[in-house]
Amino acid sequence: MINRNLGTIERLLRLLGAVILTGWLFTRGSHDLLSAVAAVAALALFANAIFSRCYLWALLGLNSCDPKDEHCGAPPRGS
Repeated sequence: MINRNLGTIERLLRLLGAVILTGWLFTRGSHDLLSAVAAVAALALFANAIFSRCYLWALLGLNSCDPKDEHCGAPPRGS
């Protein structure tokens, strides 16, 4: 498992994006490939917001976590 690498503001933005995508999906009349891709993206954004981890950011070496935060970059408990 990767260390936490998302800050509070980015987590909130990702959660907002997931909510907007989910709302858009519920208002769409069709269920096609675009809907499936949007559903996967919404699920990924929601998971990122909840767990404070982004595997793409980890691969790219990015970290928006506040270095003053005691949980930033810390491995999850129990590991």
